[in-house]
Amino acid sequence: MHTGDWIGTLALSAFGLWWVVWPNSVIRFYSKFHADGVTVPRTTVGIRIGGALWILLVGIIMWRAAR
Repeated sequence: MHTGDWIGTLALSAFGLWWVVWPNSVIRFYSKFHADGVTVPRTTVGIRIGGALWILLVGIIMWRAAR
């Protein structure tokens, strides 16, 4: 893999990591785009799962591209 591939992989993985590590920050960020506000979930498990799935997707795509 080239340097640009690694940079892209790290940038996209960092997006998913943000969802996994700081889910409340994700909620605050996206609620700024909605004038009426958003319904805040009782737990952040769904956001964490979404972030983990995003990281898994990035990993699979990069693994397939490196072959």
